[in-house]
Amino acid sequence: MKKTIVFLLAMLMLTLTACGDKGSAPSAPANNDNNSAPSAEVSEPAAKSNHVTAYKVDVPDGFESMEQEGVVECWYNADGSNINVNITEGTDNETFSAINADLMRMALVSAFKDSGSEAPTITDRYFTTNEVCGLPAYQYSYDIELGGQAMTQIIVCVNADQTYTFTYTTTGSDWLEAFEASAAAIELTIE
Repeated sequence: MKKTIVFLLAMLMLTLTACGDKGSAPSAPANNDNNSAPSAEVSEPAAKSNHVTAYKVDVPDGFESMEQEGVVECWYNADGSNINVNITEGTDNETFSAINADLMRMALVSAFKDSGSEAPTITDRYFTTNEVCGLPAYQYSYDIELGGQAMTQIIVCVNADQTYTFTYTTTGSDWLEAFEASAAAIELTIE
């Protein structure tokens, strides 16, 4: 039962990545002043690349790489704790920046209800919008109780050329410190 709930939780996280339409940048106002001196052309700063070519996750000892449908990479421990990486279509920064703990919590509860499961009890630990490797990101950590099973999750979601979601799930406090350190040390190679 414990592994089933952890697996269900991992699969539901796949549905919670940010998505939306790409926004368009507003155009600069036209200069209609005919009496002004010709102005020098001002060049725009070079756009910062958001193309990720690789990522690195520190996986604690005791976790084994496993194949899991629907995720790019996944590592499991015998106690049911796991780390998984999912990469989905990116979104515009405006939509991404609108994500907050309330929206994430509501999406989680809704996803469980839609799957026919009971609604979980979710208690927020923290929600931050600290960049990861200079890219927009959020970190959401919460405790969840479902079917008598208590778990803690840390989600690090990075908006780049695609959306990179790193999810850490532990069924006890044994891995929490290692997961926090790993989440803080995620590295992205940007081209």
